[in-house]
Order: sequence, then structure tokens, then C-alpha cells
Amino acid sequence: CDLISNMIDSVIGSHGGIGEAYEFVSEVRDDLKLMIDSPHVYLHNFDLAKAANDGLHFGSSVHGREAELQTLRECYQRAISSEFEVAMICGTSGIGKSELSREFARSAKEEGGGGIFLSGRFDKLQSQPLHAISAAFDNYCAWLSEEDRSTAEKVSTALKENMGEEISSLVSAMPNLSHILGDDFDSKQNDTSAVDAQKRLRYLICRFVEVISKCHEEPLILFLDDCQWIDAASSALLIQLMMTGSSFKYQRLFFFMSCRDDEISATHPLNLVLSQVSSFGNIKTTKIHLTPLTKGALNELVSTALSLLPRITRPLADILHHKTKGSPLFVKQVMMELYKQRLLYPSLSRRRWDWEADKILAMKVPENVATFITKSFDRLPSEVLSALVVLSCFGASADISLIEVLEREIKQPLIAPLEAAVADSVLGKKDGKFFFMHDKLQETAYSMMKPEERCLHHNLYGQALAFVVVREKDDRYLLTAATQINFGGPQVIIDDNQALSVANLNLDAGKKAMSMSDFFSAHRYFNHGISYLRSGHWNKQYDVSLELFNLAAACALMNAEHERLKMLTGEVIRHAKCFEDKFRAICISINLLFWSSKLPDAIQLVNSNLSSLGEELPVAVTQSAIHYQLDHTKTLLAGLSD
Repeated sequence: CDLISNMIDSVIGSHGGIGEAYEFVSEVRDDLKLMIDSPHVYLHNFDLAKAANDGLHFGSSVHGREAELQTLRECYQRAISSEFEVAMICGTSGIGKSELSREFARSAKEEGGGGIFLSGRFDKLQSQPLHAISAAFDNYCAWLSEEDRSTAEKVSTALKENMGEEISSLVSAMPNLSHILGDDFDSKQNDTSAVDAQKRLRYLICRFVEVISKCHEEPLILFLDDCQWIDAASSALLIQLMMTGSSFKYQRLFFFMSCRDDEISATHPLNLVLSQVSSFGNIKTTKIHLTPLTKGALNELVSTALSLLPRITRPLADILHHKTKGSPLFVKQVMMELYKQRLLYPSLSRRRWDWEADKILAMKVPENVATFITKSFDRLPSEVLSALVVLSCFGASADISLIEVLEREIKQPLIAPLEAAVADSVLGKKDGKFFFMHDKLQETAYSMMKPEERCLHHNLYGQALAFVVVREKDDRYLLTAATQINFGGPQVIIDDNQALSVANLNLDAGKKAMSMSDFFSAHRYFNHGISYLRSGHWNKQYDVSLELFNLAAACALMNAEHERLKMLTGEVIRHAKCFEDKFRAICISINLLFWSSKLPDAIQLVNSNLSSLGEELPVAVTQSAIHYQLDHTKTLLAGLSD
């Protein structure tokens, strides 16, 4: 035991234990208290073999954030008891925002009388709008259907009673919702004719949240991470959710978010959320700003990780604080590197962690964590680094099944190198996914490619997945394939036939997105498809051009993108070969005028098109004219069956 050894050293005057001998009785008292309070950290038997095989592990506890955690708890209590309140955790990358949220979730569940914690994360390379929020509720549906069948049945009944068939429109955004609704519920009733579909989807999600919140005694807690990458559609939904939540009769909701506030401009969508929320008289916003760890807090982190008393680890912690300026992610990355270089190691003779203080002090460390991670990546085996670069093209995480398919198609080792990265603590592996342990690691892996090379990588992976979609007639990877190719862009496609294939791929992806009621993504796929059409496409690829423009115009109407709609319908009307091919674009234009409250203009457009067909509407309508038209219609229909 270090305590006994250090007491003996202090008595005999030996200070050979790297200055670990006690100088004051108060130090003995403090160490004894720590052992009593945290026996699992300071009194457990040190497993030398496990430490040698598994390396360093950092627990889930946060250090030096007690005040911020308490502020978050108080905000939560006010939000679920008296007034609707939203919390925003701000700070630079790697400062510990996500860790603070996880610690809050744990404490809210264990100490606060329960709470259902839902979380979603915005991803820079995730192109599907509303993904982070819908994924959070999809995970809720999966958890509920597997862990609490009685409440799942209660939620199912409430959703069907309060939302009826409309709930089916949410199944595409939350696939696991079908497990709650049951096999007897038809989930294929999506309304693809809804005007301004994004508003409708936002309304349905708000209704969904209102219904499920009434089915639980515990509050619902929604955490959204990395909001610096929030999209405009998610911003609008978040505002609507907060407005809806603040009007609930019984407060059962708590929203809190995190963001890198140093990466947010004045025009960022998140600032729109915060400004609009602050304008609501009944919604309060609390900002919690995280700063670098103090020397004492950093020493707590090191002490816990090494299971050594803070008095012993203080010299090491002081060196680390000097080199990292107190960034938690930076500290952990440096400690992992020290372990790899055997400057921090499990000591056989001392049966505990030990370190080479002089060599660590002399070690050159870059000023920021991004540069440090980049240099540490350079020391990875080339096969591991290449696999990490591939994974980074898909964002913060990717399904293992997708990586397996990609490995087979591009003939590059991926699974084994990524498993090695898991062992090296660069990646995690959970729920059938590989994921980067921190978004800074993903950004570093992505930055290993030169900017001009990234489009080639995206195109390669997209084309490989597209080949699987066509060959196996399986659209499971259709959206991912189209998204990857679109990240590459039209400039990568040289061959005209390949460009046409990509245009058709985006056409299929857009149709699939429409079937999922995701008209925002569908519009983007159709627009990308149009961008791959080459000069003279109205003559050379007439059919695919007509369909892409028509469907893009339909989505523009649904998403209220009126200027884009006018351009698309104008192109169709200008290039269509016959009236039948113009008809859909004309109808969309009439709908636009109608929904824009321009009824006289809509009527004029109808009349002009009827006139071009030789049909004239009478200026005055009489009873005899009505009877004549009815009789004429009956005659036309007489020879037709039902």
C-alpha cells in the first residue's frame, strides 16, 4: 500500500519514492478520506496483467465540473417543475461537453427520481435533415419496444388514438416506431401530395412528443450534441418543439444542447434558435460555458485514471497541465501517447502505474490537440490510417455491415485495421457500428486527405455501393451511395454514360426519400441528379430530364422553395415535347399560385392553358349551360365501365 510505504519513508527520512513521502499529518488524513470515499479507485488490487494488456482507461466521471453539473441539475429541476427552461453547454472542441452531458444523464436517472434520456448528434457529413432529432426518438422507440412492453403498448394506443393514420408518416423517420405500433398497423400510407411537407413533418413530430410525454411518469430529457452543425430544418423543428413543450399543461420535457461556440457565426442556424427562443416570454435559456481544467481538476482526472492518490500524481499532472493548458481531450491523448512510448507504464516492481517524469517534461508537444492528433496518426500503421480515412468519409460513425460491403467491393482491408484502431482507443465499437471516440479524431482522419483528393474518395465509395445496389437489386445502401457520389460532385465524373447513371441513381434516391416523406432530402437528390446532366440533355436524355425536373419542382412546392420551383417548371414548359409532358409542371405552377393566395392568377393560368387546347370557359354560367355540360359528360362516359 502506497500510504503505508510513504509513511515509513517519512519516518526514516527516505525520499526515494519520487518525493512521495508524507510531510504533514494532514496529508495522511486526506489520503485516508479518499480511500474511504472511493475504495473502488484507491483500494482495489492493481491488476498488473490487465493494465499491461488493456492499457489506459479513463472512467466516465467528470472532474472539475461540479459547479457546471449543479447548474445543469438546477436548470433541469426548474424545467420539469415550474418553468420551461433550455440549457446550452458551450466550449471549444475537446473541452468535455459530451462527458458533462453523460454525467448529468447518469445523475438525473439515479438521483433525480428517474428520467428518460434521449440523445442525438449532428454530423458534419450527415446530409439528411432532422437526422439527429429523429434518430434520438428512433432510439427511444427501440429501447421502449425491447425493455418496457407494457409502456410500449400504452404508447401505441395513445399514438393511434391521438394521431390516427398520420402516425404512419413518422415511421420512415423513426423505423423502430413500427415495433411499437405493431404488425397490424399500416405504415405505408405516406401522403406524398402534402404541400410544405417539412412543416407537416415538424407538426407530426411535435404531436408525437406531446403524446409520448403523457405516457411516462418520468420526464423526457433530450440532448443534442455538436449543434454547431445543426441544419436549418432541424433548427425550425427545435424551435417548434420548444414552443410546443412550453405549452404543455404538465412540464415533462427538458432540452439541453452542446456546441462549439467558437465556430458559430452571427448568421448560424443555432443563433436563430437561441434568438427566437429568447423572444418567447415563457422560455428561459441558460448557457453553461466550459473552460479548461484547473491543475487540481486535471490531477483528479490523472489520479482516477491511474488509481493513484492525487498527492502522488500531482507532479505528473502539473507537467500535463503545462503542456495541454487543461484541455481534457488533449490530456487523454497525451497520456495515451505516453503509454505507447513506455513513458507511462505499469511497473512490475512497484505494482502500480509509474512514469519517466524527466523524459515527459522534455517531450515536445504541439500547442493544440488537432496538431497533436495529426502527428500521432502519422505513427499509426499505414493500413490502419487508410481504413480510418475511409471511415471518416461517412462521418462520426458507420454500420459495420456497410464497411464489410465496402471492404469487399474496393478490395481494401478495412475491418481488421479498424478493429486495431478500436484496440488503440481511436475508435469505439457498439450496436453494430464503428465510431470515432471523439469528433476531433474523425476530423483529423478526414484531414489526412488533401482537399482535392476528398471528392475522389467520396466518389469511389459511392460508386462501389451503387454497384451493389444495382447488382443485388437491394436499395439498402441507395441513399448512402448517392450521398457519397454527390459529395464527390459532377467534376469527378468524366464519362457521359457514367454521368447519366449517377443522374438516374439520384432519381431513384429522390423517389425513395419521397416515399419516406423526406421531401427536403428528395429535393436535394433531384437537384444533384440535374447537376449531372450534360449539355443537350433535353435532346439526348429527354425522359430522365423530364422526370428529374418534374419531381424536383414537386418537392420545391412541398418545401415552399418558390423561386426554385419557378425555374424548374419554366424549364419543363420550355423543353417539353407535348402538352401531356407539360401538364404536371403546369399543375404545380397553378398550385403555387393557389397556395400563394394568388387565385386570379391561378384562374388566368388555367384559362390560358385550356384555350391552347381549344377549350373556352364561358364568361357567364347559366343553368342550361350546366345541364348541357352534364349531359355531354354522361354521353362521353356512357361507353366506359366503372
